[in-house]
Amino acid sequence: MRTLFVGDIHLKSARVLPAVDRAVTMTGADGVVFLGDVCDDWDVTAREAVAAVRMFADWVAARRAAGLDVTVLAGNHDLPYLARPRSYAAHWFRHEADGFKPRAHEGVHEALKPLDMRLAWRRGRVLATHAGVTGAWAAYAGLSDSPEGELDRRLRESPMHLFDMAGPARGGRSVPSPVWADRTELEADPWAGWIQVVGHTPVPTVASTGGLWFCDTWTDGDGSMLLLSDDGSFAPVRLWLGRIEPN
Repeated sequence: MRTLFVGDIHLKSARVLPAVDRAVTMTGADGVVFLGDVCDDWDVTAREAVAAVRMFADWVAARRAAGLDVTVLAGNHDLPYLARPRSYAAHWFRHEADGFKPRAHEGVHEALKPLDMRLAWRRGRVLATHAGVTGAWAAYAGLSDSPEGELDRRLRESPMHLFDMAGPARGGRSVPSPVWADRTELEADPWAGWIQVVGHTPVPTVASTGGLWFCDTWTDGDGSMLLLSDDGSFAPVRLWLGRIEPN
């Protein structure tokens, strides 16, 4: 199975999704993993935010119906919208989450429901999350060698706790959770034994350091993506060059 990883899109559905379609065609990918932060952008209205997430949800539904295996991971900017509107969690996020648009909450929440967002994706020793699992957080959480189910359970049961766990590089005082770990924190303390694919920290182009791949290229970068092939090899996908680049 060939899997394409796509970094944080932050409501750029109209720009990103046609590029993903082209990359799927070019690479013959069987699956796509979006690495979180579908939501939030500073310069859009609440109405525009809802429209962009609905466009994304419609694209995911259509591609899944056509047989493409699409996984959508949750990022720190998505967690507030997963909370049920007018709940205690929604009230908490309203005061704690930068960029959260309360007037868009109900519409975005409904659009996100069918996506079945997850906290982690795994194939063998390759683990994808929004921001990465540090060794310290893996020890804190008591993660096993099959962590994806445990991580998804934490998303369902304690989204506020996940959101509240930011490390010093992101202005917090905690062990950074898999929705908050900064690139510097992940590079300093990666969970040993895993190849990790993440978004969250903007990079100019898909880049690797050791067993870490960084793919948040849609904010200030070139929109490159990452392909995991059947044999376990990785290759950046740069559409503007019209090629896949073996690593």
